[in-house]
Amino acid sequence: MGNKYFKYILLAPALLIIAIITIFPLIRSLWISFHEWKLTESLKMGAFIGFDNYVKAFSDPNFWNSAWVTLVFTVAAVLVTISCAIMVALLLSKEKTYISYLRAILIIPFALSPALVGYSWRFMLNPDYGVFSAIVGFFFPPLADVVWLGNTVTAMIALISVVVWIWLPFMSLMFISGIMGLPKEVYEAAKMDGANSIQTFFRITLPMIQPIVLIATILMTMFSLKQFDPIVTLTSGGPGNSTEVLNFLVYTQSFRYFDMGYGAALGYILAIITIGFVLVYMRKLVKGDEWN
Repeated sequence: MGNKYFKYILLAPALLIIAIITIFPLIRSLWISFHEWKLTESLKMGAFIGFDNYVKAFSDPNFWNSAWVTLVFTVAAVLVTISCAIMVALLLSKEKTYISYLRAILIIPFALSPALVGYSWRFMLNPDYGVFSAIVGFFFPPLADVVWLGNTVTAMIALISVVVWIWLPFMSLMFISGIMGLPKEVYEAAKMDGANSIQTFFRITLPMIQPIVLIATILMTMFSLKQFDPIVTLTSGGPGNSTEVLNFLVYTQSFRYFDMGYGAALGYILAIITIGFVLVYMRKLVKGDEWN
């Protein structure tokens, strides 16, 4: 009897810590979302108002703007990152010594702090002393004085570029591992049949790494939906609110306007959206459906 429950006794401290730092805050924030609570008015939680905060969100123009910005940002970041990661993986999946060193160097951008990356890109995009503006201005003089973070379109492109730059190494390593594990006999047979590199990729490589593509898409979607550090350090949601994704809206409502109840409700709406995306992808992954 003692041996039967000994494993649970060993797990108890870890489970207790998880409950304290994860489960309790989730339940507490859910309870806060059902209340009116503005810290500018009171330090104590206000009256119970049910789903009013959630109803308020769907009638708030800022919420719908952030929802649209989140959709554009997430779709673009996922598509660009996954596409570039597959291309990088095809280049770095060769069995050569110097390529193994390149694969090791590839992880460096992923190891840097996202906040540091955001600040670095902000300096590089500065129209007065940024290296990016200097390089672009040298080759394309009419673009020398462009305020890259002052335009809604270029600011979004810059933000997407930062996120892609951060997550591209991790995604590339996933695809490199998958491609290097594919059976060589299939490629030899395709080569004997006269298939070129493009046909080999679309008819052999891509279908065989489809589970990895789905998993990478799930992860990248989750990473994109919860992006915060690069947004704060690069654009701060601007210009205007053109790069204010839902995650940043949760922050502004909770810690800039101190509307804790509304901020908590927005956080749970974002969580539901994230879970919805993951369930759709996981359903497709479990079924093993092919992309047609």
